Amino acid sequence: MKNHTIVSLIALSLLTAQTTTVERQAASDIVKKIDQLQSKIRPTQTAREMAAKKDRDRDKVLKRVETLWDGQLRDLSDHIGQNPEIGFQEYESVDTLTKVLQNFGFSVTTGQAGLETAFVGEWKSPAKGKGATIGLFAEYDALRGTKEPFHGCQHNGQSPAAFASAVAVAEFMEKRKLPGTIKIFGTPAEEMGPPAKVIMFEAGVFDGTDLIVRSHGTGETTRNKPGFGVCCLNINEVKYIFEGRPAHQRSSWNGRNALTAAVQFYTTVDHLRPTFRPEAVIQGVIPEGGVAPNVVPDRAVVDYYIRYPDEVYLAHIDAMITNAARAAALATGTKVTIDRYGEYRDGITVGSLEELSFAYAEKLNAPEINPEPQRPAGYEETGFVTRKIPGVSVSVYSSSAPGHSYERWLDSMKEVGHTGFLLDAKVMAAILYHYLTDDDFKKTVHMEHKTMAGLFQDYLDALKDAYKDELGDSSK
Repeated sequence: MKNHTIVSLIALSLLTAQTTTVERQAASDIVKKIDQLQSKIRPTQTAREMAAKKDRDRDKVLKRVETLWDGQLRDLSDHIGQNPEIGFQEYESVDTLTKVLQNFGFSVTTGQAGLETAFVGEWKSPAKGKGATIGLFAEYDALRGTKEPFHGCQHNGQSPAAFASAVAVAEFMEKRKLPGTIKIFGTPAEEMGPPAKVIMFEAGVFDGTDLIVRSHGTGETTRNKPGFGVCCLNINEVKYIFEGRPAHQRSSWNGRNALTAAVQFYTTVDHLRPTFRPEAVIQGVIPEGGVAPNVVPDRAVVDYYIRYPDEVYLAHIDAMITNAARAAALATGTKVTIDRYGEYRDGITVGSLEELSFAYAEKLNAPEINPEPQRPAGYEETGFVTRKIPGVSVSVYSSSAPGHSYERWLDSMKEVGHTGFLLDAKVMAAILYHYLTDDDFKKTVHMEHKTMAGLFQDYLDALKDAYKDELGDSSK
């Protein structure tokens, strides 16, 4: 009876793993299969046992992480924080980070995937044999601000935390003569499109990597449920570029006003919001709308982030907005070009990795622990990488200030941020340590990820079927 109750509770938890009612209904059979998998591998119990087990080698690795952080990398985090650079312009940050990485014995190649500020740092074990290739994501871009760039998302701490983990694990591998490779992926411009990780993924930069870990500043210590999702919802990044004809404003009838088209379009999108499901999030700005008040604007741009929890209904929203743009152009005698410059899609969340991350956060007394598992979120913001390579994003509390705020930026250079980033580094190192030394855990991670990846297309097909009566042709 007790085991049956536990399984029932797990099933109830997983049935809320997806965000919307349609997702949960469409994915009910798939969620049952995920439930069965989780019941088989027992990720929570296994992770707690792994974290609680006495292990001198692991403890030495975590102690070395702390020494590295206190000795150099905390100051590096503050330096990046004090010298913020926006996406694709992180030249000084990359120069500093790569030099530090080279001093730790990593070879570094910049300009990855044609991106000037993308890099890969690589360390190969001197031990004979192929071994595993483990990766860590390192971000360093700042937010675009009206006053100045600022690290309101605390990306300044991500690279130093990754470095501390990687160096400590590399030293352990060399001492224990473990074969393998560690790669640090310097990924720029997380806060703007087009998404750099997608560009790097499509260029094959991550090929051959067996496991990827990363960290990110956060307002509470959490982990995610197994399933399909992405941190910031599925997103279409789209620019609608209206082109008209200039004229003097006193004889404006001789022109075709692109700004009028853009404003009409922007207003129409606002009027469309009640026709979309309530989970839709549509965020837009008009970054270009003319130059001089006495000249009819012949170019205007509307830039939208169109978000929804699943990519099937997102396509419907996108189609409706596209129709609104074309209608605005037709009504005003202008032309519209649609630039789809970025996509973010669902990824795969692996329970065995999420639970191990959380077990170590608890073991290390991380602050502000939220025991309730969150919605699936892959392990990075684009999702595409997580469909191919298993991994986890470590989330340890680093600020109580709102995300993307000046206050969170300042916290990244205070004790609250320093503590959170250090714990991130320790948790990442613990995960990598177990992956390298525990074959059963490694096999479980890959078996779980492979099973989940096999269910993903079934999930999308089920969503399409669930929406077909509501959306008709627009869901195609």
